[in-house]
Amino acid sequence: MIVVENDWLDRIRNTELYVYTFAEDGFELFEEAKTAGYYISKQEITPSKVELVGDPLGKILAEKVELRFTPDLYPIRDKVISSSLDFSIIRFRNAKGP
Repeated sequence: MIVVENDWLDRIRNTELYVYTFAEDGFELFEEAKTAGYYISKQEITPSKVELVGDPLGKILAEKVELRFTPDLYPIRDKVISSSLDFSIIRFRNAKGP
């Protein structure tokens, strides 16, 4: 599930989003105990491919991911944190707040 604040809809529609493809060599799982699945490299890595993603909303929906919009992310964040679900709240600092 992806949950986004309502104010981000136009930004998502109008953004130029790129997918960078890298070889697996040189990457390690960041904070292995956590489940977000972030991989990092401590050295500079050159991508083997860079692709523009057209229509980010369409791509998300094509993957059959549940996409929700809400005026305020704080209530759902608080519920997820207090649950037993695995989650990632990357870039939450961009939330506008209550």
